[in-house]
Amino acid sequence: MKPSRPASSGARSRAARSMPPPAHLDAAEGADLLGELPGAPGVLLWGALRDFMLWVETPAGARAGLFEPGAGELRRRELAAHAPEQELWAPLLTLAQMADAPERADAGRLVYAVRTIARWAERAGAPATRLAFTRAAALALPQEAALALETARLARDLAHHAQSETWFRRAIQLSRGCDWESYAWGFIGLGVLYMRAGNYPAAGVVVSRALRVARKRRLAPIEGSAHHHLFVFCVDAARMEEGYGHARAALRAYGDGHPRLPALAHDLGCFWAQQGRFARALPIFEAALPWFTDSVARLLALANYTRAAAGVGDRRRYANARAEAMGLLGVPICGEVAAESMLLIAQGDTGLGEWARAEEAARQALEIAARRGEARTRMAAEAHLQAARNGRAVERAAQLAEAPHLALQAEALAGELRASLARQAAVAAPLA
Repeated sequence: MKPSRPASSGARSRAARSMPPPAHLDAAEGADLLGELPGAPGVLLWGALRDFMLWVETPAGARAGLFEPGAGELRRRELAAHAPEQELWAPLLTLAQMADAPERADAGRLVYAVRTIARWAERAGAPATRLAFTRAAALALPQEAALALETARLARDLAHHAQSETWFRRAIQLSRGCDWESYAWGFIGLGVLYMRAGNYPAAGVVVSRALRVARKRRLAPIEGSAHHHLFVFCVDAARMEEGYGHARAALRAYGDGHPRLPALAHDLGCFWAQQGRFARALPIFEAALPWFTDSVARLLALANYTRAAAGVGDRRRYANARAEAMGLLGVPICGEVAAESMLLIAQGDTGLGEWARAEEAARQALEIAARRGEARTRMAAEAHLQAARNGRAVERAAQLAEAPHLALQAEALAGELRASLARQAAVAAPLA
């Protein structure tokens, strides 16, 4: 995926600010929503969303007569007949009332109703529904950078890459000069999108832009996140001295207690596991795992833990982590990391010679990656599946020896991270 060319003039930038993405609904979005919420709940929400988007697309002066006479009452009877969850009653009723007099409907109340439904969808584990209603709110308030940013992240996590890039770039345009945090986060989000698509050069460029903004505006948490992502990019490019420098800078910028600290530890553990240095990685994964309570993050953390435990021959830890990970795979919101997690589990299975398990896990990883367009994971899963069928591990290139000074840096970083996570745990324990 190539990054879009930036606007070359102030006039062009201002034009972009005034032109939100297209506001239409498509059949695929409806199918996703109805697939997540079959039956009456999905039909009610899809109908409410269509009504709201029709209201958004219609100029304010042309909204009188937008709906047939009695449409509002019809919507209310549908609500009464199907009795949705209590939490959905008020927002759906607000959207039904819009049909009574659309020309007088209050935009603030309607957007609040739509965002309430999006928050409900998050708790209900319905990511496509959450995206649909968040996107609707962002289209209704086209100058709100925060809503554009949220829409971009949700679209990215559902592998809607083109839609995600459009919204990230819109968030960047809207926030420039007035909301530097959203501006920097927009570049970081775009970098993650490019990284997932395998375009590491583009990812490095946009995240470096975020780092410059964070330094200039003294946004320490964002500076930490930018260094964190640049560490990941350096790992992929085998620039380890530079990578460890970014990891140390991220650790300093985050400080003890930062919510992203476990993720930094986890990413370092992943790098060491990829090198086959499982004895160094496993204690890091173990220290970070309790902090991952969100289903998506926990699945990926457990998958890495499974692989590292297998790598050191610890069958007990391998079996416990694998069982918990497999239990999370059915959670719909975990789809964004399901392919990668299954591949890691397959690698752990292989490490202990569990060939039947490895073959099944690799097959699932391949199917999920192909469905989501995750090319790198798909190719790795294909190789692993073929190897598992033949009862052997995937052939790896000879591992380069670790330079002594880099080994010292790695051990020092591992110790600092374990100590920081231990201090964080000690502070949190009395509050539990």
